[in-house]
Amino acid sequence: MTEPRYAGTGIGKAHIHAMRITGPMSLDEITSLTSKERILLYLSDFLHMDDRFELPSDLVQETISYCTGIQRKHLSKYLDDLMKESLIVERKAHIQGMRQRMNGYYLAPSGYSKATEIRDRIKDIEVDIRDNGHTVRMKVCEVDDTTPSRITYCDIVREAIEKGELTLPDLMNLDAKKREALETKERSTDTYKRALETAWRDGQVTATERFLIEELRKHLNITDAQHKALEEEILKSVAQDHMEFLRTYRGVLEIALSDGEISGAEAEIVEVLRKTFMISRKEHENLLADVESTICGPPGVHDTDA
Repeated sequence: MTEPRYAGTGIGKAHIHAMRITGPMSLDEITSLTSKERILLYLSDFLHMDDRFELPSDLVQETISYCTGIQRKHLSKYLDDLMKESLIVERKAHIQGMRQRMNGYYLAPSGYSKATEIRDRIKDIEVDIRDNGHTVRMKVCEVDDTTPSRITYCDIVREAIEKGELTLPDLMNLDAKKREALETKERSTDTYKRALETAWRDGQVTATERFLIEELRKHLNITDAQHKALEEEILKSVAQDHMEFLRTYRGVLEIALSDGEISGAEAEIVEVLRKTFMISRKEHENLLADVESTICGPPGVHDTDA
Protein backbone atom coordinates (compact mmCIF):
# COMPACT_ATOMS: atom_id res chain seq x y z
CA MET A 1 0.00 0.00 0.00
CA THR A 2 1.19 3.51 -0.73
CA GLU A 3 2.72 5.24 2.24
CA PRO A 4 0.16 7.44 4.01
CA ARG A 5 0.32 11.18 3.88
CA TYR A 6 0.12 11.51 7.61
CA ALA A 7 2.85 10.43 9.96
CA GLY A 8 2.06 8.73 13.25
CA THR A 9 1.99 10.42 16.57
CA GLY A 10 5.69 9.88 17.17
CA ILE A 11 4.92 7.30 19.83
CA GLY A 12 6.66 3.96 19.33
CA LYS A 13 4.55 0.81 19.41
CA ALA A 14 6.50 -0.49 22.39
CA HIS A 15 5.96 2.72 24.36
CA ILE A 16 2.15 2.94 24.33
CA HIS A 17 0.77 2.83 27.87
CA ALA A 18 -3.01 3.00 27.53
CA MET A 19 -5.07 3.43 30.68
CA ARG A 20 -7.38 0.57 31.65
CA ILE A 21 -10.96 1.57 32.24
CA THR A 22 -14.03 -0.25 33.43
CA GLY A 23 -16.92 1.51 31.67
CA PRO A 24 -17.64 1.36 27.92
CA MET A 25 -17.16 4.48 25.86
CA SER A 26 -19.39 5.47 22.95
CA LEU A 27 -18.03 5.25 19.38
CA ASP A 28 -20.71 7.62 18.10
CA GLU A 29 -18.21 10.28 17.15
CA ILE A 30 -16.47 8.11 14.56
CA THR A 31 -19.40 5.96 13.47
CA SER A 32 -21.36 9.09 12.56
CA LEU A 33 -19.14 9.73 9.52
CA THR A 34 -21.15 9.75 6.30
CA SER A 35 -20.40 7.30 3.49
CA LYS A 36 -18.81 10.04 1.40
CA GLU A 37 -16.62 11.09 4.33
CA ARG A 38 -15.49 7.48 4.77
CA ILE A 39 -14.49 7.34 1.10
CA LEU A 40 -12.47 10.54 1.42
CA LEU A 41 -10.89 9.24 4.61
CA TYR A 42 -9.88 5.99 2.90
CA LEU A 43 -8.44 7.72 -0.16
CA SER A 44 -6.42 10.09 2.03
CA ASP A 45 -3.82 7.32 2.45
CA PHE A 46 -2.89 7.44 -1.25
CA LEU A 47 -0.75 10.26 -2.61
CA HIS A 48 0.51 11.47 -6.00
CA MET A 49 -1.75 9.17 -8.00
CA ASP A 50 -1.84 11.64 -10.90
CA ASP A 51 1.83 10.84 -11.47
CA ARG A 52 1.29 7.09 -11.58
CA PHE A 53 0.96 5.22 -14.88
CA GLU A 54 -0.23 2.13 -13.00
CA LEU A 55 -2.63 2.53 -10.09
CA PRO A 56 -2.69 0.24 -7.01
CA SER A 57 -5.56 -2.24 -6.78
CA ASP A 58 -6.59 -0.45 -3.55
CA LEU A 59 -8.19 2.25 -5.70
CA VAL A 60 -10.73 0.19 -7.69
CA GLN A 61 -14.37 0.03 -6.63
CA GLU A 62 -14.13 -3.53 -5.33
CA THR A 63 -11.44 -2.67 -2.78
CA ILE A 64 -12.88 0.72 -1.86
CA SER A 65 -16.21 -0.98 -1.15
CA TYR A 66 -14.64 -3.53 1.19
CA CYS A 67 -12.30 -1.11 2.98
CA THR A 68 -14.97 1.51 3.64
CA GLY A 69 -17.73 -0.98 4.47
CA ILE A 70 -20.00 0.56 1.82
CA GLN A 71 -22.02 -1.88 -0.27
CA ARG A 72 -20.94 -1.98 -3.91
CA LYS A 73 -24.45 -1.28 -5.17
CA HIS A 74 -24.41 2.09 -3.33
CA LEU A 75 -20.75 2.97 -3.85
CA SER A 76 -21.07 4.14 -7.46
CA LYS A 77 -23.56 6.85 -6.51
CA TYR A 78 -21.31 8.22 -3.76
CA LEU A 79 -18.32 8.22 -6.11
CA ASP A 80 -20.36 10.06 -8.75
CA ASP A 81 -21.40 12.65 -6.16
CA LEU A 82 -17.81 13.18 -5.04
CA MET A 83 -16.67 13.59 -8.65
CA LYS A 84 -19.40 16.18 -9.26
CA GLU A 85 -18.14 18.02 -6.17
CA SER A 86 -14.60 17.89 -7.65
CA LEU A 87 -13.32 16.06 -4.56
CA ILE A 88 -12.11 12.89 -6.29
CA VAL A 89 -10.77 11.92 -9.71
CA GLU A 90 -11.84 8.93 -11.81
CA ARG A 91 -9.22 7.63 -14.24
CA LYS A 92 -9.10 4.53 -16.44
CA ALA A 93 -5.65 3.04 -15.99
CA HIS A 94 -3.60 -0.11 -15.73
CA ILE A 95 -4.16 -1.66 -12.30
CA GLN A 96 -1.51 -3.61 -10.41
CA GLY A 97 -2.14 -7.35 -10.65
CA MET A 98 -5.00 -7.02 -13.15
CA ARG A 99 -5.01 -7.83 -16.85
CA GLN A 100 -7.42 -5.19 -18.10
CA ARG A 101 -7.54 -1.44 -17.58
CA MET A 102 -10.09 -0.35 -14.99
CA ASN A 103 -11.36 2.83 -13.39
CA GLY A 104 -9.37 3.96 -10.38
CA TYR A 105 -10.35 6.69 -7.91
CA TYR A 106 -8.19 9.07 -5.90
CA LEU A 107 -8.39 12.46 -4.23
CA ALA A 108 -8.42 15.68 -6.21
CA PRO A 109 -6.54 18.64 -4.63
CA SER A 110 -9.75 19.95 -3.05
CA GLY A 111 -10.43 16.44 -1.80
CA TYR A 112 -7.18 16.42 0.19
CA SER A 113 -8.29 19.52 2.02
CA LYS A 114 -11.64 17.94 2.89
CA ALA A 115 -9.97 14.66 3.92
CA THR A 116 -7.56 16.54 6.17
CA GLU A 117 -10.49 18.11 7.98
CA ILE A 118 -12.01 14.66 8.55
CA ARG A 119 -8.73 13.22 9.84
CA ASP A 120 -8.21 16.16 12.18
CA ARG A 121 -11.76 15.74 13.43
CA ILE A 122 -11.32 12.13 14.50
CA LYS A 123 -7.63 11.65 15.27
CA ASP A 124 -7.83 12.71 18.94
CA ILE A 125 -11.11 10.95 19.70
CA GLU A 126 -10.59 8.37 22.45
CA VAL A 127 -11.97 4.89 21.80
CA ASP A 128 -12.20 1.71 23.85
CA ILE A 129 -10.37 -1.37 22.62
CA ARG A 130 -11.00 -4.78 24.20
CA ASP A 131 -8.13 -7.21 24.50
CA ASN A 132 -8.15 -10.52 26.36
CA GLY A 133 -10.89 -9.56 28.79
CA HIS A 134 -9.56 -6.08 29.45
CA THR A 135 -10.49 -2.73 27.95
CA VAL A 136 -8.04 0.02 27.14
CA ARG A 137 -8.68 3.58 26.02
CA MET A 138 -6.55 5.36 23.44
CA LYS A 139 -6.80 8.00 20.77
CA VAL A 140 -7.64 7.01 17.21
CA CYS A 141 -4.24 8.29 16.08
CA GLU A 142 -2.52 5.91 18.54
CA VAL A 143 -4.25 2.67 17.52
CA ASP A 144 -1.87 1.91 14.64
CA ASP A 145 1.06 1.93 17.08
CA THR A 146 -0.42 -0.94 19.10
CA THR A 147 -0.24 -3.56 16.34
CA PRO A 148 2.52 -4.88 14.05
CA SER A 149 0.24 -4.46 10.99
CA ARG A 150 -0.86 -1.21 9.39
CA ILE A 151 -4.17 0.09 10.82
CA THR A 152 -5.66 3.09 9.03
CA TYR A 153 -8.22 5.55 10.34
CA CYS A 154 -10.70 4.10 7.85
CA ASP A 155 -10.07 0.58 9.23
CA ILE A 156 -11.01 1.78 12.69
CA VAL A 157 -14.16 3.52 11.48
CA ARG A 158 -15.28 0.50 9.43
CA GLU A 159 -14.72 -1.95 12.30
CA ALA A 160 -16.60 0.32 14.71
CA ILE A 161 -19.55 0.65 12.30
CA GLU A 162 -19.72 -3.05 11.41
CA LYS A 163 -19.26 -4.52 14.89
CA GLY A 164 -20.17 -1.73 17.27
CA GLU A 165 -16.88 -2.23 19.14
CA LEU A 166 -13.13 -2.48 18.64
CA THR A 167 -11.07 -5.49 19.68
CA LEU A 168 -7.32 -5.87 19.36
CA PRO A 169 -7.44 -9.38 17.84
CA ASP A 170 -9.79 -8.18 15.10
CA LEU A 171 -7.66 -5.16 14.36
CA MET A 172 -4.52 -7.29 14.15
CA ASN A 173 -6.25 -9.65 11.71
CA LEU A 174 -7.53 -6.97 9.33
CA ASP A 175 -4.98 -7.59 6.55
CA ALA A 176 -5.69 -11.32 6.44
CA LYS A 177 -9.46 -10.73 6.43
CA LYS A 178 -9.20 -8.18 3.64
CA ARG A 179 -7.01 -10.47 1.54
CA GLU A 180 -9.35 -13.43 2.02
CA ALA A 181 -12.48 -11.38 1.24
CA LEU A 182 -11.04 -9.87 -1.94
CA GLU A 183 -9.66 -13.22 -3.14
CA THR A 184 -13.09 -14.81 -2.59
CA LYS A 185 -14.73 -11.97 -4.51
CA GLU A 186 -12.18 -12.30 -7.30
CA ARG A 187 -12.91 -16.02 -7.62
CA SER A 188 -16.63 -15.28 -7.77
CA THR A 189 -16.06 -12.67 -10.48
CA ASP A 190 -13.92 -15.08 -12.52
CA THR A 191 -16.60 -17.78 -12.20
CA TYR A 192 -19.29 -15.37 -13.38
CA LYS A 193 -17.15 -14.11 -16.25
CA ARG A 194 -16.55 -17.67 -17.49
CA ALA A 195 -20.30 -18.31 -17.40
CA LEU A 196 -20.95 -15.14 -19.41
CA GLU A 197 -18.29 -16.10 -21.95
CA THR A 198 -19.92 -19.51 -22.36
CA ALA A 199 -23.35 -17.95 -22.84
CA TRP A 200 -22.05 -15.50 -25.46
CA ARG A 201 -19.74 -17.89 -27.32
CA ASP A 202 -22.20 -18.24 -30.22
CA GLY A 203 -22.86 -14.50 -30.38
CA GLN A 204 -26.26 -14.56 -28.69
CA VAL A 205 -27.83 -15.45 -25.36
CA THR A 206 -31.06 -17.46 -25.20
CA ALA A 207 -33.83 -16.72 -22.70
CA THR A 208 -32.86 -19.83 -20.70
CA GLU A 209 -29.20 -18.82 -20.61
CA ARG A 210 -30.16 -15.30 -19.55
CA PHE A 211 -32.27 -16.69 -16.69
CA LEU A 212 -29.44 -18.96 -15.49
CA ILE A 213 -26.92 -16.12 -15.72
CA GLU A 214 -29.18 -13.86 -13.64
CA GLU A 215 -29.58 -16.55 -10.96
CA LEU A 216 -25.79 -17.00 -10.84
CA ARG A 217 -25.31 -13.23 -10.59
CA LYS A 218 -27.56 -13.08 -7.54
CA HIS A 219 -25.90 -16.09 -5.93
CA LEU A 220 -22.40 -14.64 -6.37
CA ASN A 221 -23.48 -11.12 -5.34
CA ILE A 222 -22.37 -9.60 -8.62
CA THR A 223 -23.73 -6.07 -8.95
CA ASP A 224 -25.48 -4.71 -12.03
CA ALA A 225 -22.50 -2.44 -12.67
CA GLN A 226 -20.08 -5.39 -12.51
CA HIS A 227 -22.30 -7.41 -14.81
CA LYS A 228 -22.50 -4.62 -17.37
CA ALA A 229 -18.73 -4.07 -17.30
CA LEU A 230 -17.97 -7.78 -17.69
CA GLU A 231 -20.54 -8.26 -20.45
CA GLU A 232 -19.26 -5.21 -22.32
CA GLU A 233 -15.71 -6.61 -22.14
CA ILE A 234 -16.87 -10.03 -23.38
CA LEU A 235 -18.98 -8.57 -26.20
CA LYS A 236 -16.01 -6.53 -27.44
CA SER A 237 -13.91 -9.69 -27.45
CA VAL A 238 -16.66 -11.69 -29.19
CA ALA A 239 -17.07 -8.95 -31.81
CA GLN A 240 -13.33 -8.78 -32.46
CA ASP A 241 -13.11 -12.57 -32.78
CA HIS A 242 -16.12 -12.67 -35.10
CA MET A 243 -14.68 -9.98 -37.36
CA GLU A 244 -11.46 -11.98 -37.58
CA PHE A 245 -13.46 -15.12 -38.41
CA LEU A 246 -15.33 -13.22 -41.13
CA ARG A 247 -12.06 -12.00 -42.67
CA THR A 248 -10.61 -15.51 -42.64
CA TYR A 249 -13.81 -17.01 -44.05
CA ARG A 250 -13.90 -14.46 -46.84
CA GLY A 251 -10.34 -15.41 -47.77
CA VAL A 252 -11.36 -19.06 -47.96
CA LEU A 253 -14.29 -18.18 -50.21
CA GLU A 254 -11.98 -16.24 -52.54
CA ILE A 255 -9.70 -19.27 -52.90
CA ALA A 256 -12.61 -21.66 -53.33
CA LEU A 257 -14.17 -19.43 -56.02
CA SER A 258 -10.96 -18.92 -57.95
CA ASP A 259 -12.11 -21.52 -60.47
CA GLY A 260 -15.57 -19.98 -60.73
CA GLU A 261 -17.59 -22.28 -58.47
CA ILE A 262 -17.70 -24.02 -55.07
CA SER A 263 -18.73 -27.65 -55.30
CA GLY A 264 -18.03 -31.15 -54.04
CA ALA A 265 -15.40 -31.44 -51.32
CA GLU A 266 -14.79 -27.67 -51.40
CA ALA A 267 -18.43 -26.97 -50.53
CA GLU A 268 -18.29 -29.46 -47.63
CA ILE A 269 -15.12 -27.88 -46.23
CA VAL A 270 -16.59 -24.38 -46.53
CA GLU A 271 -19.74 -25.48 -44.67
CA VAL A 272 -17.70 -27.05 -41.84
CA LEU A 273 -15.68 -23.84 -41.55
CA ARG A 274 -18.86 -21.72 -41.54
CA LYS A 275 -20.25 -23.71 -38.61
CA THR A 276 -16.92 -23.69 -36.76
CA PHE A 277 -16.66 -19.90 -37.08
CA MET A 278 -20.37 -19.54 -36.14
CA ILE A 279 -21.06 -17.54 -39.29
CA SER A 280 -24.75 -17.27 -40.08
CA ARG A 281 -26.16 -18.26 -43.45
CA LYS A 282 -27.08 -14.62 -44.07
CA GLU A 283 -23.48 -13.54 -43.43
CA HIS A 284 -22.29 -16.37 -45.71
CA GLU A 285 -24.60 -15.25 -48.51
CA ASN A 286 -23.47 -11.62 -48.18
CA LEU A 287 -19.78 -12.60 -48.20
CA LEU A 288 -20.29 -14.96 -51.12
CA ALA A 289 -22.04 -12.25 -53.13
CA ASP A 290 -19.24 -9.80 -52.33
CA VAL A 291 -16.52 -12.25 -53.33
CA GLU A 292 -18.34 -13.22 -56.54
CA SER A 293 -18.68 -9.54 -57.41
CA THR A 294 -14.96 -8.97 -56.75
CA ILE A 295 -13.80 -11.96 -58.77
CA CYS A 296 -16.39 -12.13 -61.53
CA GLY A 297 -17.68 -8.57 -61.56
CA PRO A 298 -21.27 -7.42 -60.95
CA PRO A 299 -24.02 -9.74 -62.17
CA GLY A 300 -24.58 -9.48 -65.92
CA VAL A 301 -21.24 -7.77 -66.62
CA HIS A 302 -20.16 -10.57 -68.97
CA ASP A 303 -23.54 -10.99 -70.64
CA THR A 304 -23.65 -10.15 -74.36
CA ASP A 305 -26.54 -9.49 -76.65
CA ALA A 306 -27.63 -12.46 -78.67
